[in-house]
Amino acid sequence: MTTFATYFLIFLGGLVRVSGAGLGCPDWPRCYGLWIPPTDISQIDPAKLPVGFDVSSFNPVLTWIEYINRLVGVVIGFLILGMAMLALKNFRKHPKVLVPSLAAAVLVAFQGWFGSIVVKYQLKPIAVTVHLLIALVIISILIYAALQAYFLEQPESEQKAVYPKKSHWILGLWVATILQVVMGTVVRAVLEGLRETMPLATEFEWMESARAVGILHGVFGVGVAASAGFICYRLLKESVPSPLVRRSLLAMMALMLSQVLLGHALVFIGMPALLQVFHQWVASLQIGLLLIVYSVLKQAAPNAQPYLKSQTA
Repeated sequence: MTTFATYFLIFLGGLVRVSGAGLGCPDWPRCYGLWIPPTDISQIDPAKLPVGFDVSSFNPVLTWIEYINRLVGVVIGFLILGMAMLALKNFRKHPKVLVPSLAAAVLVAFQGWFGSIVVKYQLKPIAVTVHLLIALVIISILIYAALQAYFLEQPESEQKAVYPKKSHWILGLWVATILQVVMGTVVRAVLEGLRETMPLATEFEWMESARAVGILHGVFGVGVAASAGFICYRLLKESVPSPLVRRSLLAMMALMLSQVLLGHALVFIGMPALLQVFHQWVASLQIGLLLIVYSVLKQAAPNAQPYLKSQTA
């Protein structure tokens, strides 16, 4: 549940970004100096706001979008903290579950603090990129911890499966996919900069000005998708996968294809906001699926310690 909730937060964060609601609350942790955001400009006390902030830019819709995003983040933070406490209680002797659970709790606390830095520096591209990367690391850790707990509770789940020694392929693809996400944030940052410097230009004129970085992102993305397709095909052909791995590989191939189609759609129909959100969110789903396959293949490697029922006793 915590993993699914975190994915929802990543989607919501993307929605906040493309809607322009990132500075819907100019301060942190309060919003316009209030614990319950204002709905009218008359409720705002300028003395409680950052120096130089223009109160006339207040937009109640954007303010509440950002504040709901923060509230969801707080709820998920408590969910991750609860998961860490359960790991301390039930998996104290199993570091493969305990360590990532505790690491996720520490990272989500850091992420909350770093969110205030993102607001303080008014959504600087590097800060937004780091904020997203931390979220992707957190989701990866959550998936890893959940899988290790699953292996302990269901030790027979992979007993009949046979895999080639290709976990390093999946790890490389995981890294490449994260790099592709970073490139995507760079493309978006360049476009946002062009919107400020060329406010009268059209969407297609901005995209033409950002052509070089856009081509790099697109070519690298096609390369990642092709590599994923090849690796998934080889794994399906050369292994006897469990239902979990088979479904993950097939889903990964489908998502990679959808990413290529979404990327081309963004170029040809002018970067519609909702497609941008799904483009980023699908990439985060790919990263999660890659972590699932990597964890299973790594666990199945000859030098990996097998999970036995005696370990869970």
